[in-house]
Amino acid sequence: MNVLAFGEILWDIIEGKQHLGGAPFNFAAHAAQCGNPSFIVSRLGRDKLGEKAFQMCDQVKVNSSLIQWDEQHATGVVDVTLKDGQPDYIIHENVAYDFIEYNRALQLLREDYFDVFYFGSLAQRSTVSSNTLQKLLTNHYFREVFYDVNLRKKGYNDIILKKSLMYCSILKLNMDEVPVLSTLLFGKSLAEEEFCKRVHDLYHNIHLMIITAADKGCMVFVRGLLHKVPGVPVKVADAVGAGDAFSAAFMHSYMQQGDALKAATVANQMGAFVASQHGPIPAYSEEIKKALAGE
Repeated sequence: MNVLAFGEILWDIIEGKQHLGGAPFNFAAHAAQCGNPSFIVSRLGRDKLGEKAFQMCDQVKVNSSLIQWDEQHATGVVDVTLKDGQPDYIIHENVAYDFIEYNRALQLLREDYFDVFYFGSLAQRSTVSSNTLQKLLTNHYFREVFYDVNLRKKGYNDIILKKSLMYCSILKLNMDEVPVLSTLLFGKSLAEEEFCKRVHDLYHNIHLMIITAADKGCMVFVRGLLHKVPGVPVKVADAVGAGDAFSAAFMHSYMQQGDALKAATVANQMGAFVASQHGPIPAYSEEIKKALAGE
């Protein structure tokens, strides 16, 4: 599959160490490591962190040709603290990825090239990047549009969430995000199956929903039914990037085989593996490579 991700490239500062990340970048990097041509639409500050991020795109085989440069705003940074392996974030605002422009390079994207378009919520917090995303989704065709809700503090509102649901074909969120969207859309917190059924009734464009639950695995709503797919218990080193790796592995498997439940099984293995490693984009083990190959 050919992948186009949209949104933030940023540096996670974890216990004083710099890790290149941002959910769209992590997704693109994992999609590339799965063996797929992978591009990202983002924006970096013309600074040391921006230059370093640009160079590291090549290292993780993410095509950097659609990355923009910003002379006025710094490259995005997030301060991350870990408690029992789970991340908490301080996300800096008015940074380069808040100002992604719909430029000539994006206008000339080939209509038939990209199979999967990935986006999240955070880069939509600004008017400029939000407008660019909407133009990409309305002016270009993608076989699947994958929306990872990925709620972050001060990084979403009801307008962002409702608009995003209008454009995606595959929706991914976690257990904690279900009551947030449920209350926003339906005025009350719903159980997962009822939530999925009502979202499907409201947004006919969404044919597949995934609800992740960390080490407990995930749930997949497909063809009107909610299926539970068990997780893979591991000792967590840090969970940063595990959800993004899950998403990339899911789409890699799903686009190859068309089986959402098998794809979820592979994705659970991937998410568990990344959570057991340090940093959001570790090199894959032989076991993970075999799972991705369907062995």
